[in-house]
Amino acid sequence: MFDTSSLTILAVVVFAAVVLYVVERYTRQKPIVALDAVKLAALSGALTGGVLYTVGDSEVAAVVETAQDMFVGKPSF
Repeated sequence: MFDTSSLTILAVVVFAAVVLYVVERYTRQKPIVALDAVKLAALSGALTGGVLYTVGDSEVAAVVETAQDMFVGKPSF
């Protein structure tokens, strides 16, 4: 169903959503509500998983390969 690159993307998006929630609550000096963080993580994971499922593994693999080439530094010019 999902390969490791899709699961990695999913994990990064969920982690980033929770971190952004914590930072936002911290900067506004409001309490961090664990239930809200869990809801945010679940909804961001569901949305990202749906997008990755719709796009398909072959397109995700192509994007991951292109991003790796960009950061590894393979010159193409």
